[in-house]
Amino acid sequence: MGYDQSRASWIRAARVDLWDLPTGAWRRLVTLLGRAFGRRCPYCGEAGVFTSFWTLRERCPRCGVPFEREEGYFLGAYAVNLIAAEFLGFGFVLALLIRTDLTTLWLQIIAVGVAVGLPLLGYPYARSLWMTIDLMIHRPERQPDG
Repeated sequence: MGYDQSRASWIRAARVDLWDLPTGAWRRLVTLLGRAFGRRCPYCGEAGVFTSFWTLRERCPRCGVPFEREEGYFLGAYAVNLIAAEFLGFGFVLALLIRTDLTTLWLQIIAVGVAVGLPLLGYPYARSLWMTIDLMIHRPERQPDG
């Protein structure tokens, strides 16, 4: 089954009448980014799409949209999370190196902690952001029945 066919099938299964997406591009982007960083459903804005800090539900509890549509859907989210976390971590440790007189041992301990901690903390936000990016690129439309 191709991408467009599978996309049409999950859109038919979802409650598209509950989707609350602004039509203007700027308002839509701001709304979707707010939902991503609030860890909400990008389609309807429902909270509670995560069962725990790291565990995403299979579907939205309100509108029923499936979150992982195909095998490997969130691979891009993992990459975005890792790249963003490592750049932020590198910048933080570099700022510590320039602005403080910490010993090399303490800088290494902090760098390892940041390199491990930031990707773990950013993981659920990266998944929400990835769904938002997908929604911005592939705007779903109501599909005709049949």
